[in-house]
Amino acid sequence: MGEGEKEYTGFWDGQLLEIITSEEKTYFTQLIGNKSDMLIQRPVNKQNVPMLVENGMAVTICFYDDEKGLSKFNTQLHLHSNGKITIDKPSSDAIKVVQRREFFRVKAMEEMHLTLPAAEDTDENLEETVKVTTHDISGGGVAFFSHSKIVEMDDEVTGILYLKMKKDTQKIAFKGRIVNVMKQPNQMIKNAIQFIDMREGTRSRIVQFCITKQIEIRNKLRG
Repeated sequence: MGEGEKEYTGFWDGQLLEIITSEEKTYFTQLIGNKSDMLIQRPVNKQNVPMLVENGMAVTICFYDDEKGLSKFNTQLHLHSNGKITIDKPSSDAIKVVQRREFFRVKAMEEMHLTLPAAEDTDENLEETVKVTTHDISGGGVAFFSHSKIVEMDDEVTGILYLKMKKDTQKIAFKGRIVNVMKQPNQMIKNAIQFIDMREGTRSRIVQFCITKQIEIRNKLRG
C-alpha cells in the first residue's frame, strides 16, 4: 500500500466473499481471520468443488459494504506452506462499486413454490408444483436441495419465492431455467435456477433482501 492510502477497515470475521478468477469463474469463501492480512476458508464453487489455488494468482473479490453497497477490489491469493490462504487488505481507494450485472449470493433458507414442467412420457399435460426450501439466493438466481431428481438441465420452471423480511414476507414470482443439477456427498441433489425475463424492479427487491440478510448475519456474529 502506497503512502497516503488508508487501509479499508470494513471487513469482519465470518463475512461472506465471492472470488472471481481471471477466467471469470466464481467461487465462494468466508473471512475467518481479519488481521494484517485476511485469512479465508478454501474457496469452493457452486458444486462445492474446491478452488485450485496458486500462490500469487490474481482475482477479484466481491463483498457487501455498508456505505457503498455491493463492492469489489482486485487482489492476489497467497498460498502458504501450511495450506492456509490469505489475501492482502486493500486500501479504501481500491474498493469499487459492483456493476449491476454482478450479483452477490447469500445463504438463506426461505420457502419457495416451484412449478415443474410436465413429464414428456405422460399423456396428460399436467404440471406439478412442489414446496422446497432455498439454500442460497442472489439477484441472478436461486439454489435448493431435493431428495430425488425432480428437474433436468435446461428445464424452464416458474415459481414463487417467499422472502421473510422484518415487517412482512415478500412474495416474488419468477421464471427460471435449471442451470445445474448436482448430486452431493450426502446423496441430496443441489439444483440451481437462473432467473430469466426478470424485471429490474423485481431483481432489485431480491438484491435488497440479500443485502439485508448479509447485515443480519454480520450483526449475529458480532453480537
